[in-house]
Amino acid sequence: MRGNARLLMLLKLLATCGLISACAAATPDGKLAPEEAEAALQGLFSPQGERVLLQPGSSSGAGGGLKNQGANGAGIPGPRFGPDGQQLVGVSTNQGLIWMTRSQLDQYVTRQRAEAARLAQTIGPYGIRTTGASTADQQAMTAAPVASSAAEQQAPAQLVRASIPSSFDRYVAPELAFTIGPNGFRNADGSFDCVLTFDDGPHHSNDAAIYDILDAKGIRATFFFLGENVQANPTTALTAVTRGHEVGYHSWDHKNLRAESRATIDADFEKGMAAFNALGLQPTLFRPPFGNYNASVLEAAAAYGMTTVNWTNDSLDWQIKSPDSITQRVLSLSAPGDIVLLHSIHSRTVDALPDIIDGLTEQGCRFTSLNAWMARATS
Repeated sequence: MRGNARLLMLLKLLATCGLISACAAATPDGKLAPEEAEAALQGLFSPQGERVLLQPGSSSGAGGGLKNQGANGAGIPGPRFGPDGQQLVGVSTNQGLIWMTRSQLDQYVTRQRAEAARLAQTIGPYGIRTTGASTADQQAMTAAPVASSAAEQQAPAQLVRASIPSSFDRYVAPELAFTIGPNGFRNADGSFDCVLTFDDGPHHSNDAAIYDILDAKGIRATFFFLGENVQANPTTALTAVTRGHEVGYHSWDHKNLRAESRATIDADFEKGMAAFNALGLQPTLFRPPFGNYNASVLEAAAAYGMTTVNWTNDSLDWQIKSPDSITQRVLSLSAPGDIVLLHSIHSRTVDALPDIIDGLTEQGCRFTSLNAWMARATS
């Protein structure tokens, strides 16, 4: 999030659009209190890195979720807590408003995606025809969410790799017809292709430091820049290209475009691409803020000749404060064909980067550009 004002506006918009029903308290003037608003919004994001805003009318119910007694979605009260003291998040579903813990919400999202994968009758990005749910997906769909114990709350979250291919496929690159699976990224010498990507820049100093690190390691990466930051830091933006890196578009100011009208989406691309084009930049790659997209977002990107691509390995550097912990997470999730998500606006990411590169290299990663990665994956 980019400040309390924008956070409050986003939450209000999401609530208005029916995308969320947050358990945030209201101040006497009816505005969301920043602390509760932040907690409500963060509650809608999985700690495993797939930050997905739930939409109403999904095919999956919340199973054993905690239902709000007597709430109809209007005038939602302040924060609610379960029997064990965990704060609950109100989620609007086709079964009504259901109050969940973060753990339950994660399971709810897993079941929704598993069901989408089961119903999909198409070639997934990794070349597998998804004619039915995998065993893991079926287990995820039938597992009812249960409240976490106090001991589970204190234990560190286990790193869980998203299954590939599965419901994760369409999230990574919804428009591409992939012809190989992860093992197809392995090379004859035992190494495998992977990509480093950096979102939210250009930052006036961090990106320059990242360029130097990448140069020293002999690596080329992909930077997804915000239009407003390109306008504010044009030299840093151009330096990415002159140093041999790819530059993609990441929206004008990091709005959740999936929650916006088509007119607002089009205005964002028009304003952002004007900033890019003024510097002679013509990006062919787009990454939506939060990884969230819908048909309108994909169509708008395609109209400017851009392919939408997300990631497979989320460093969570926006949440994790320690460079060592960021490095550990990335290395723990590493797999052939990885697209690693980092954010150049955080100094801790800059601090972690050398160890991330060294660790991935030791595991067999051979860094490549995102366009080269896509060409290989779809050849």
